[in-house]
Amino acid sequence: MSTGLHVIFGTGAIGLATFDALRRRGQAVRLVNRSGQARVPDGIEVARGDASDPTFAADAARGAAVVYQTLNPPYPEWGTQFPALQSGVLAAAESTGARLVSMENVYVYGRPDGHPLTETRANNADQGTRRHDLQTCRPAPHQAPIHAAAAPARPQP
Repeated sequence: MSTGLHVIFGTGAIGLATFDALRRRGQAVRLVNRSGQARVPDGIEVARGDASDPTFAADAARGAAVVYQTLNPPYPEWGTQFPALQSGVLAAAESTGARLVSMENVYVYGRPDGHPLTETRANNADQGTRRHDLQTCRPAPHQAPIHAAAAPARPQP
């Protein structure tokens, strides 16, 4: 039972898990990555290109009902790569009018030190600061011309 095209930017662990979940639900999916290749069944479209290029990203998302941002550059390159990737995928969602779902992590909350991680915790991690900056560059759902949601993903140990 398809509810429109789902376009997933990124084919790492989160992107492929999202793909699997959508396919189990009978959804139409297009994947987007730099190589144009992914370990998916034959017949699944994998678009090749640079998601930091807003023109490419918008073209890759053409026809999407939902756009997923699951891109995750190497940890030391977050500060240099994430802003352009985030902007490219946001432009794609805006250009198509698609709902945007963005994979996030818990770095913005700093070290847990045995306490629960909640939205009320102060932002006290260097990488968390970068992630916080990226999250705030996205329009808030009530301000956006698109519907946006963030899905936290636990960092790998």
